[in-house]
Amino acid sequence: MARRFGIYVHFPYCAHRCPYCDFAVTTERPPEGRRYLAALLAELELRAGAFDGLAPVSVYLGGGTPSLWDPDEVAALLAALRARLALPAGAEVTIEANPESTDRARLRAWRAAGVNRVSVGVQSFDAGVLAKLGRRHGPDAAERAIREAAEELGNVSVDLIYGARRSTVEIARADAARAAASGAAHVSAYALTLDPGIMAEEVPLARMRREGRLPLPSDDEVAAQAAAIRAALRRAGLRRYEISNFARPGLESAHNRLYWTAESYLGLGAGAYGCARGEAGSYRYGNLRDARAYLDAALGRRSPTAEEDRIAPAAERNERMMLGLRTLEGVPLATLSPIQSREADRLVRRRLAVRRRGALVLTSRGMDLHTSIAERLLE
Repeated sequence: MARRFGIYVHFPYCAHRCPYCDFAVTTERPPEGRRYLAALLAELELRAGAFDGLAPVSVYLGGGTPSLWDPDEVAALLAALRARLALPAGAEVTIEANPESTDRARLRAWRAAGVNRVSVGVQSFDAGVLAKLGRRHGPDAAERAIREAAEELGNVSVDLIYGARRSTVEIARADAARAAASGAAHVSAYALTLDPGIMAEEVPLARMRREGRLPLPSDDEVAAQAAAIRAALRRAGLRRYEISNFARPGLESAHNRLYWTAESYLGLGAGAYGCARGEAGSYRYGNLRDARAYLDAALGRRSPTAEEDRIAPAAERNERMMLGLRTLEGVPLATLSPIQSREADRLVRRRLAVRRRGALVLTSRGMDLHTSIAERLLE
């Protein structure tokens, strides 16, 4: 059976840049959707050969704000992916959408193009938190977007952020409950993370935090908010299947699972990353982040690669360990070295992990300590 892979397409255009965002985005107007489509198709021809013989199972259109993209161009892109990569009819196809750029007409056009899953960037249903995050939609618009997407496509994911300015345990709990009640089948909930390093010069909230001008909840408060979200989603029937991801049974993200099981992924677009894994070794690349530079390279039939590296076998084993421990599937016990097996025994004794179906799986408490636990298991 052929190894699986996913396709990630980055659409870098946004109506405005959120003050916490460090993604490859631009607010140029108007978005160069048609030229960008041509560039993506050119890059597809450059990169597709490295994925021949693998089986595509998912497409994820991320950004940026892909919901600003003309639906006809989204349809043309998906048609090209089906033709060149033999993308099957039942593949999971997700598009990210902001509430203010989503409506029934677009939802129906995406569905006609082959999109069968929408990820709505809600972040919070609290007006004060949304204002501090620089979001342009309100709570009611967010709920409307989720309900309409659920009615038109059925499979809706919602992004939430906790640990932000003005976030509280009560708000986190209410956000999770409202997302589920609005029709979300999947929720991704992440603590606000601000890199204090070089990107802080470009990211306003990161710069403010570094300069001591952005008070945020304490670590204990952030942990309590995360626990409140987990409890609210559990009550609503969404199971935690990865550290930060929750889903109704059978509606887990097929695309994200590829990352967590260390499968290959084809990245297309400005700032996109891709990885081709194989028996002879693995290769990872990252594209030019600047949209204009990416367009110039791809349309000129030149590689838009900005960085690349070969992944050594030892590094790949460590990646699989780090990623596998994030999930309910864990890591196979048969892959552990004697030293790792002894560490696994210690984790089980401390109730931070269990042995289940031939795998080492972190408990809920263990997942909360994932980074420190994984570091002890690396070789």
